[in-house]
Amino acid sequence: MEKINNCLLNKVQRGNKYHHGNLRQTLIDIACKHIREKGVDGLSLRAIAKEAGVSANAPYRHFSDKRALLIAIAIAGFEDLTARMRTVEEKAPDILDEFLVKGQEYVSFAGEFPEKYKLMFGPAITDRMDDEGLIAAAGDCYQRLLDSVQRGIDAGVFKNVPVEELADPVWAMTHGVSSLLIDGFFEADAQKFRQQRLSCPTMKENCLDELLKNNLQLMLHGMLA
Repeated sequence: MEKINNCLLNKVQRGNKYHHGNLRQTLIDIACKHIREKGVDGLSLRAIAKEAGVSANAPYRHFSDKRALLIAIAIAGFEDLTARMRTVEEKAPDILDEFLVKGQEYVSFAGEFPEKYKLMFGPAITDRMDDEGLIAAAGDCYQRLLDSVQRGIDAGVFKNVPVEELADPVWAMTHGVSSLLIDGFFEADAQKFRQQRLSCPTMKENCLDELLKNNLQLMLHGMLA
């Protein structure tokens, strides 16, 4: 009987391990959903654990506290955005196209994952400069923009000035459009980004796609050599 019980226990354990093969990622995914529904203040490690079907103590094996979970979500956001930027670099036919598509991908990411984006750049995470992992992930992401601008400078396409003088205004502009999007100024478009990533109607005033395109082209015009 003991042998049978042990066999059943092993099957249950294997089943749980299969279901939560990556419990850390499962917890992050559920946390993002809860933040979107209830905000950061409504986030509870106990509630996340309950939805994941694990004990109340299980999240603490991966995150020391709520702040650590928020940092993990922000890092995941930077890593996801960096991966998107790298994909654009691999597919873009030239530096100008790369620059434009990167801007579009940046804003698209913010529209699809507003809870991650707000943690990446917002005030919810206190003393963010104290976390080396978060600093590294943010730096790697920003490096994608710096590299694009530097390639443009090296190719003689962009003005030959310190790379940050061109990159910083570009980031500020795309961040501004992203913030407008996730704060509801383009709510209809935000829903489309989240659901199907459709282009907004061209007849609509203040169309997000048109606003972003016009701003990126204006930035490029000022950057050209």
